[in-house]
Amino acid sequence: MRETERIKRQILRALKLRPQTFWELINHQDGHLGAFFTALQELLSEGRISYRNHRFELTQDPGLKPLADTLCRTCGLGVELYGFWEEIYQRFLEATQNRPLPTSDYDQGFVRPVDTVRRVAYIYQRGDLEETEIFILGDDDLLSVAMGLTGMPRRIVVVEIDQRLNQFIKDFACQRGLSNLEVYDYNVIEALPQGLSKAFDVFVTDPVETKKGLKLFVGRCLEALKGPGSVGYMGFTHREASLAKWFEFEKFILSAGLVITDILRDFAIYPEKENRWEDFYRTYEIMKKLDLPLPEVDWYKSSFVRFEVVEGPEVPPFEPPKDLKELYFDDESWATPLPSYLEEKD
Repeated sequence: MRETERIKRQILRALKLRPQTFWELINHQDGHLGAFFTALQELLSEGRISYRNHRFELTQDPGLKPLADTLCRTCGLGVELYGFWEEIYQRFLEATQNRPLPTSDYDQGFVRPVDTVRRVAYIYQRGDLEETEIFILGDDDLLSVAMGLTGMPRRIVVVEIDQRLNQFIKDFACQRGLSNLEVYDYNVIEALPQGLSKAFDVFVTDPVETKKGLKLFVGRCLEALKGPGSVGYMGFTHREASLAKWFEFEKFILSAGLVITDILRDFAIYPEKENRWEDFYRTYEIMKKLDLPLPEVDWYKSSFVRFEVVEGPEVPPFEPPKDLKELYFDDESWATPLPSYLEEKD
């Protein structure tokens, strides 16, 4: 996905609302001035827009939905769900009310439903949702369901180890007639399924946060991207990832040919009540260090990070985890549940 193509989509959906000036349109896209100007020139030469009286306007229906705003109406910066996005949120709540609960076997947990839809809205805001091909590695949050409800992506592919989640997503896709939503049973330690390498515009993942696990998860996602202009999104905490770990991971991303464009601090919250993971605490490292009651507040939060490919991408060499225990645990894994199959060994 070229940067110019994304900008052109952003311009066209904004112009579906009304004719706009150069200075108005620039607020509806994310390119630098040179890229924005190139996109305008291409649209003009293609005859898809016209320019008169200092305003750009559509000459034909671009086949895109009109801009559905996501900007917070109070601060003008954050993501707020209203109008179209409030409707998606209500439909998402209905579609996921019988979702599978987390299991400790895969270090699972889902963010608040409102945060899942806010993530999708933000991906849309950045021009990375509509008419794109999206790769999702691990889908505890059922992001694919929220994306499917919008009707915007060209293709959504989920690769996930938990067959309960996979069946839930497949059933949802079948019920809604979403032939563009594909699901594969997949263990991240294995190679990508055939046909998924270099095939996607966007990836989204919430990786395990060990040093080796981070690189393995994101490395698989990088293998799935088409090339320059493609983007990635990742949930990343500071609860079990020190700044030293962030530093090492950022070097990994930069050396792969990507630049970090956005970090939305504590953008998603993991709700204690809805996850029903009280029993997980029994094996948490932090519970062994202090005599603590179960939490009465939602305390585990995740930042949302966006990357964009400048060159490549090429996955830098790294040492993969030698087994599942090394995948899920390092010296910062203080709130990661011990899987039942490892607990039995111990």
